[in-house]
Amino acid sequence: MTISDRNGRTPFFRPQTSVLAVMLGLAAGPALAAEAPATPVETTAAPITDIVVTAQKRESNVQRTPLSITALPADLLKANAVADAVDLNGLVPGLVVSTSEGYERNLAIRGIGFNVPQNDSAQPSISYHVDGIYIANPVALNTNFLDVDHIEVVRGPQGTVFGQNSTGGTVNLVTVQPKLGQTTGYIHADAGMFALASFEGAINLPVGDTLAIRIAAQGTHHDGYAKATEVPGTSGDYQLSNENSLHGRITVLFQPDDKFSLELRAEYARARNNETEGKNIFDPNPNPWQETSDWPGKLQYDNDLVSATGNYDFGFAKLKVLTSWQMVRQNGSVNEDGLDLPTSIAVYGYTDPSNPANSYNTVHDLQYFYHRSAAKTAEVDLASPGGQTVDWILGAFYLASNYRVGYDQYATNMYPTPGDPTSLLNQLNPQVTNPNDLGFVGGDGNFYYPYFYSISYLTRHSWSGYGQATLHLTSRLRLTGGARYTHDSNTTDIVDYAGSPVFVAQTNTAWTGKVGVEYDLAARTMAYGSWSTGFKPGGGNISANPVVLGYTYQPERIKAWELGVKTTQLDGKLRLNLAGFYYFYDSLQFEGEDALAFQGGVANIPALHVYGLEAEANAILPAGFRFDGNATVEGSKMTAHYSLLDNITGYNIDKQIFASNPAGLNCALPGLSTTPCIAQDVAARESAYYDVYGNPAPNLPSVTATGTLSQTLSLGGRSALTTAVQGEYRHSYVNAAYGDKVIDGVHVYLTPGYVLWNLSLRYKPEDPNLTFSASLKNVFNNGAVLGQFTNQFGGEVTRQYEPPRRLIVSAEYRF
Repeated sequence: MTISDRNGRTPFFRPQTSVLAVMLGLAAGPALAAEAPATPVETTAAPITDIVVTAQKRESNVQRTPLSITALPADLLKANAVADAVDLNGLVPGLVVSTSEGYERNLAIRGIGFNVPQNDSAQPSISYHVDGIYIANPVALNTNFLDVDHIEVVRGPQGTVFGQNSTGGTVNLVTVQPKLGQTTGYIHADAGMFALASFEGAINLPVGDTLAIRIAAQGTHHDGYAKATEVPGTSGDYQLSNENSLHGRITVLFQPDDKFSLELRAEYARARNNETEGKNIFDPNPNPWQETSDWPGKLQYDNDLVSATGNYDFGFAKLKVLTSWQMVRQNGSVNEDGLDLPTSIAVYGYTDPSNPANSYNTVHDLQYFYHRSAAKTAEVDLASPGGQTVDWILGAFYLASNYRVGYDQYATNMYPTPGDPTSLLNQLNPQVTNPNDLGFVGGDGNFYYPYFYSISYLTRHSWSGYGQATLHLTSRLRLTGGARYTHDSNTTDIVDYAGSPVFVAQTNTAWTGKVGVEYDLAARTMAYGSWSTGFKPGGGNISANPVVLGYTYQPERIKAWELGVKTTQLDGKLRLNLAGFYYFYDSLQFEGEDALAFQGGVANIPALHVYGLEAEANAILPAGFRFDGNATVEGSKMTAHYSLLDNITGYNIDKQIFASNPAGLNCALPGLSTTPCIAQDVAARESAYYDVYGNPAPNLPSVTATGTLSQTLSLGGRSALTTAVQGEYRHSYVNAAYGDKVIDGVHVYLTPGYVLWNLSLRYKPEDPNLTFSASLKNVFNNGAVLGQFTNQFGGEVTRQYEPPRRLIVSAEYRF
């Protein structure tokens, strides 16, 4: 099948073709020149460098850290045009970054991730940190990266030094820190297809001998990578997945002597975008970047972070204190089914074949939402200076957070003015992104219903203490042990569309820990093994009348075994890291259907096993070539018998029962129903429950691999040209606990696999402060599915695709 871009044009008889040819020609030109005997060109690949990381709350060389950890330096991020969390796909073994409902980014490592994005009381499984500060709300992952030194991704549970919400691993974004006595900085600009215009800059300013200020700022604009074709008044070109964002940070360092330092930070990020693409799996338009939608949705996002980090060196130990205040505000109006009204009725409507008078067509699903969250964190760490017979660290952590969340969803079966799509926009204004501003818009059975309305107030208080020590038994053998105690309490106060307010409270406690051994097989080869545990707290559901799932869900717990080898050989020209792991996972949280329609929530699958092998390799090759790659082979199995109902099956039951009852949709609304059909619907849904024993874990591709082959050519003096080709492969995987279920001939919960190819070129002129680069992303215009989402409260399954082929040119000046 020929894939077209969002405008319906075929990929290769277009201007990008000549751009591709030019890039390849530039890459080949110096190589051809190298064949001329008169002026040989030197070839020198970039060296394999060691990065200092803080994955164990103390600085260590990444190759001497007994964990599965990937460190991504700033140069690598720029070479791969990494702007945000989604762009990390393919760069880290076992990492899958996806979106839900178009406005929330979800991280999964080795199949352990955030499977319940529609419940705001739920916590992520991959903890996210900025300069060691825990970021409480996963929505903050929508913020673009700014002034980054490197990113650390640790795989496997980090239940000792990082604590709860790191059952799958942790991500720490390390920014460039202020420096005393230096006036330095940079300016970076990107331009490209889809009207891309992006800038980023930073400056480091010394103020006397003891104070330094670093100011960083970023702004990005690009047109939509996809479009909604049926929005009235837009000529079929309403942009989706566009971006208009700003991000700024001011960091102040006060360091009067070598013992004490204090760092203060204030950071703000915002975005004002159209709705992100969410293409329905039953959309009749085959183009990945064209959505048959009639809804011009909007998204607004604001994120504030204020923090202070103090350090004091006592000599026998170093004290570190981190505090933060965080706030996230997000509003939106989105098309949950990703379709227009006629297509939605055709896909989700129902007419009884034995009695055509019985039909159900109130199906077009439009949602308004808002999220408000505030959090305070405090952490104290006391660590020995290192290099002792016993290296130790003690710490304590506190989190207090609160959320206010609102949802207002409407289901329509006809335009207010028949045949006029504009009338729907006039009645339900998509420009209003806060349901409180919209007000309650009612309707009758021939128009629309407010079929889901919810306001939730959520609080969480968590504190923990931990200790970890490493004993150097010999110069080559080391043992590590640690433990952490966590106390977590949370409340959920919900006002639903039907019934009285519900208040639930839950308290969880847990001991987690780690035992590890590491042994130096040779000067630059280390083997390690570990047994570790992790914990993620439970919470309250945001449905007021569940029949089966209950008002609360339980914590997740993990026990993990891991063995690994890290080696650097051939005078630093070859690096190879290998790891194998086996997880025993208890009470996996997932979003499930309840026996009562629209009362779904979070539940727990009792047991899951996850296992796999992963490898990372870097090699300096002859003729200026270099190879960088990673690969992961994984498997999983639900090992306990547990019955559930999947979303689409439940919805198919609902619409048949709704069609045969005069109350229609009201049949499913407790407190509003005037018919006895609720019991009929519940009984039919209960009979459709099935056992998920043997199903795989969600978000776990069985095979992922990425390889980059680059060549650096010295052009004389200090100038050099680096060209690279990168291939990325991801196998298909299920996106939900329901397994690979086939409904109407479609694998509705299976996220397709993909192959992507990228090209890049980087030119360093004589001036070492200048860099020019170009990237061609998604060379073959592949409609690769980056993520798939199943709506818990409607049953729709939508996909977000890798953007179409796009050229990005960049320039950077450092001073």
